[in-house]
Amino acid sequence: MTFCAMHRRHPVLLPALLLALNLGTAVAQTPRTAAAAAAAPASAASASRLVIRSNTLPAQGLFEGDRLSSAARDRLDAVLAEASDLDVEVILLVPAGPWRLDGQPGDERSLTPARLAALRQHLVQRGLPARRIYVESRIEPSATAPRLVIELVGRPSPQ
Repeated sequence: MTFCAMHRRHPVLLPALLLALNLGTAVAQTPRTAAAAAAAPASAASASRLVIRSNTLPAQGLFEGDRLSSAARDRLDAVLAEASDLDVEVILLVPAGPWRLDGQPGDERSLTPARLAALRQHLVQRGLPARRIYVESRIEPSATAPRLVIELVGRPSPQ
């Protein structure tokens, strides 16, 4: 089973996995390094913790054909500005709700590969590494409206 399939069935898996990875670094220390870590300032401890910032955008108005609308670009830029205090390690683009994966490009609820590529391209143009951008679908037929959830995972950047 792939990670995406597991995460779809168990949406708390990613935060739990990230927490385990973060805690695992502290558990694996030798007594000498643990004592040194305890003596480190509190700012170093806060810099090593993972932070998840999640933002939700409604699907309506996100795209004009297969391109991002100007309103969507502005909203994505605002999301990135809110996370400017993070060294982003992972970016998850999560289409959630009743998206149509094979719909016509003009349909608000269709999510085509070209539309996903437009999202990725915008994020890369804003300085995020393409290799750290992942897409995971959470198709929910019972939801009333499709939305795009953007999860930025990173550590506080030193300032």
